[in-house]
Amino acid sequence: MKRIVILFLLFSGLLSAQAVELKGIILNQLNQPLQFANVRITDSDIGTITDSDGRFELSGRFNQDSQVRISFIGYKSIALPVSVFETGKVKTIYLESELITSQTVLVTGSIGKEGVTPMSFSKIDRRDIEESYVNQDIPEMLSYLPSTTFYSEGGAGVGYNYLSIRGFDQRRISVAINGIPQNEPEDHNVYWVDFPDLLASTELIQVQRGAGAGVIGYPSIGGAINIITSPFSDKPKMDVDVKAGSFNTRKYTASFSSGLIDGKYSVYAKLGHVLSDGYRDYNWIDFKSYHLSAVRYDEKFTTQINLFGGPIADGLTYTGLPKFAVKDKDLRRANYSYWEAENGEYLYTLERRKDEIENFSQPHYELLNEYKMNDDVTINSALFLIVGDGFFDYDGSWSVYYDDYFRLNENGYDSEKVPANALIRAKVENHQWGWIPRVSINHSSGNLVAGAELRFHNSLHWGAVNYAENLPAGVTKDYKYYQYEGGADNINAYVHELYNVNDDLNILAELQLAYHKYSLSNEKYVGTEFELDNLALNPRFGLNYKLNSELSGYFSFARVTRVPRLKNYYDAAESSGGEVPQFKLNSDGSYNFDEPLVNPEVMNSFELGLNYSKSSYSGSVNLFYMIFNDEIVKNGQLDRFGQPVTGNIDGTIHSGIEVTASAKLGKIFDFTINGAYSRNYISEGSDYISGDNSIDLKDNRISGFPDVTFNAILNARYKGLFVQLTGKYVGEFYSDNYDENLSTYLKQFPGFVDYTDNQVEAYFVANMLASYKFELKPVFNTVNVFVQVNNILDNLYAAYAVGKEFFPAAERYFLTGITVGL
Repeated sequence: MKRIVILFLLFSGLLSAQAVELKGIILNQLNQPLQFANVRITDSDIGTITDSDGRFELSGRFNQDSQVRISFIGYKSIALPVSVFETGKVKTIYLESELITSQTVLVTGSIGKEGVTPMSFSKIDRRDIEESYVNQDIPEMLSYLPSTTFYSEGGAGVGYNYLSIRGFDQRRISVAINGIPQNEPEDHNVYWVDFPDLLASTELIQVQRGAGAGVIGYPSIGGAINIITSPFSDKPKMDVDVKAGSFNTRKYTASFSSGLIDGKYSVYAKLGHVLSDGYRDYNWIDFKSYHLSAVRYDEKFTTQINLFGGPIADGLTYTGLPKFAVKDKDLRRANYSYWEAENGEYLYTLERRKDEIENFSQPHYELLNEYKMNDDVTINSALFLIVGDGFFDYDGSWSVYYDDYFRLNENGYDSEKVPANALIRAKVENHQWGWIPRVSINHSSGNLVAGAELRFHNSLHWGAVNYAENLPAGVTKDYKYYQYEGGADNINAYVHELYNVNDDLNILAELQLAYHKYSLSNEKYVGTEFELDNLALNPRFGLNYKLNSELSGYFSFARVTRVPRLKNYYDAAESSGGEVPQFKLNSDGSYNFDEPLVNPEVMNSFELGLNYSKSSYSGSVNLFYMIFNDEIVKNGQLDRFGQPVTGNIDGTIHSGIEVTASAKLGKIFDFTINGAYSRNYISEGSDYISGDNSIDLKDNRISGFPDVTFNAILNARYKGLFVQLTGKYVGEFYSDNYDENLSTYLKQFPGFVDYTDNQVEAYFVANMLASYKFELKPVFNTVNVFVQVNNILDNLYAAYAVGKEFFPAAERYFLTGITVGL
């Protein structure tokens, strides 16, 4: 009987399966044919590829409810039922382009979707970059997004640049490239100079405001930036780029894309060189860059190798200027290693030495793999190695005022000789490696992403007298007056679920377990050694509800714990100047390294928002309320290297509203505006002046946080012409936590700071970019000429300040150039 049933089923299947001939042509969104696209019947072995015209034919016996699956590298795969094909007719099928990357799990889990993901975010895609990227660094490119500002130490955007989101500096913003964290593990800072010209190889940037997602790295409180590099092309191309402009700025770039080779390989290579004399004195740069990527696409497995970085050299410019210099066209370009000023004039200045320079190189090695087990399960892996090696030489003339700063006397050298006019070399060697696995599981109600981060870092730091007058005999450059090894391990795990309750309601739930361990060892002379670890659970929850096809609202909550940087616990490089570990003392005078005096900062964040979107215009409103315990804030001082000195404050509150609106004005223009208003103040905390004297800082505004920001961007596109006008307004803010009460505090405690003005005045800056792209065959495939003018109105302003140090932005300047495609 069983045999009869089986034979009946087989016979029924043969009857239902019919001989069918399918014909089609596959095009991209520009109506260009896609050669070598894969076409196959999902429940059979029948398949083929398209020819040079994008055409295909399939014939065989299969069911009418079978599906035809069409895929092509760099485009979204689709599946069509056989029934949509008409016998004897050629069906036209369009494929939508997508990122050509081995990081689809990362993209799926971390890239927000308008009207679906309950968080506030912005995106910059490849078209935006190609149209508006000239020479600017990533902080400047991102600075026109909501609640985002930047400043440049040198004023003109070359060299060291710094980014803030909602006023939080980049130490508290999680930055990842291809899902690999880029915040320096000991210092938490992001050194954009270590990957110059990265934008030229970038496909997509997402900037999320507020608590950072666990999908892309270590906990962050100001926001998360996810940079995806995917420079591959389905067709061969080569571009040569030459640019020149103000301050003797020059940029030369050559890039090559192989296109798709044998339907599965692609290679990309880029070399670049940026040089500039800089806006401020001795603010020169010499940045070389390289980026090499290779990828192999198999049906279920993708492998991508990336190598990028570049040796850099520059003149140090990390000291700001007194406020009165900001409005003076001559004084604002000065670059002093030390100065004193009073009542609007200099009392003393020490010129920056020409031999205060930096040399550094930090290549990034990445091996990215992705395995698609089936239509629902994808596994992703990122292995990486980052190797940093370099030094900076800085003026150490002040060392003569210390009793024995270089530890010469205690090491048996001539105590009668005091080194003068010293140039100190600070050396650092970093090694960071790790593995970041992720798995994405599609299920009937949504998508689950789970993953981990295993990242290990060690470093060697030392300082030596590179040059000095009156050195004792026997002191060579091999003599090191401080030396220590640092370490930072990060081991994180997370689960991230986007659950669709129904067609209108989505739930985002994420839980991250973050382990962090610092170590300091082999400290020369002092011998301090300690290990300090922290374990935190960071939950995240959100709801998104579609009110209709155009309007949606969301609510989210996140709790984040973030550890201080290693330097907050102990600044070992300054041990000879009197710095001691910030730990409780035992009764015998030793340190209890289990009891640090610096606490991790803890944030509870609430957000509420609305998104509205139609084909020609869109907008969003976002409210945020962030409550902190032990927030790590700037105290209005800079360390010896121009970095803000920070510490805990008991309680703070950040709240605000962010608004964005975009509109397409006909076929030529589009217009975007965004603005934010926030309050950032201390709810509880004091500043200890000396002994028992302290200043109650309750209700004071927090330094570095502007209350108002506003951006406007107008784009015009007509055939090959592109014109962009941008305007940016940043409201006033303060360089310390003394707010408008500084004069009152100075009356109470005369001389406790050596400045009387702590307000960074509001500023407005407008820029213009115009380019024209055309063909010039048979010599060149494309030619693109452009001109960019920054600070069109020639405003004199400071973009940032800490304490008495104000950092002026450059006056009006320009850049022009040409890109040719071969």
